[in-house]
Amino acid sequence: MMGIIQTKDFGIRYGEKIVLSHANIDVPAGRFFAVLGENGAGKTSFVKSIIGENQQTEGDLQLNATRVGFVPQFRDITRDYPLNIAEFVALNYNKGWRLWLNTQEKMAVQSALELMDLSDMRDKRLGLASGGQKQRAFVAQALVQKPDLLILDESTASLDHEHKVQLLQAVKQLQKQQQLTVLFITHELELVSQFADGYLFFEKGHVTQGTVDELQSLTMKMTHRHALDEVRHV
Repeated sequence: MMGIIQTKDFGIRYGEKIVLSHANIDVPAGRFFAVLGENGAGKTSFVKSIIGENQQTEGDLQLNATRVGFVPQFRDITRDYPLNIAEFVALNYNKGWRLWLNTQEKMAVQSALELMDLSDMRDKRLGLASGGQKQRAFVAQALVQKPDLLILDESTASLDHEHKVQLLQAVKQLQKQQQLTVLFITHELELVSQFADGYLFFEKGHVTQGTVDELQSLTMKMTHRHALDEVRHV
């Protein structure tokens, strides 16, 4: 199966600081990959390279996807936010030069709402929605243009466990039905073992790749490191 993301000797550098070096990655299309690693290990820089927001790279990065849906880690949606859920999802079509959607775009918005189980609350103000509803709306907005690759940047971090599972169940079902490729940036290994079928692990400028069945040794390694860090800070 052709890789949707392929790199060869790929690197990221900010001035003298090497963020990633000689990375050789091959993410097959239609898979659910977790992106793991400590803060500052290069996960976000790598994702920015994928979506074209980071030009400080070397080596080869090939993206075999026509459309990429990206759900960022944080959005400040206050109670007085004026748009309802359907209008927010439709923002992917509104680039500021027109105020209406054509029939095809309206159908795409409705489809994205249905995929994220938001049809019944399409008219609800987003600012008054629960945390779980907001996160589903963020994903629906990314899905509205039917991406080949969906990137979730710690999209479950602010949710309780029940809503985390509900969100990822919906994404997993969509991944299987539409052969969507998912990159899920997270620190939550329990969710990785439940939903992912592969992983990329960023550490000290390097990245390793494996299947979810190989995660046990990685989990033990990360758990041991966290225990040592706690001892050092006592």
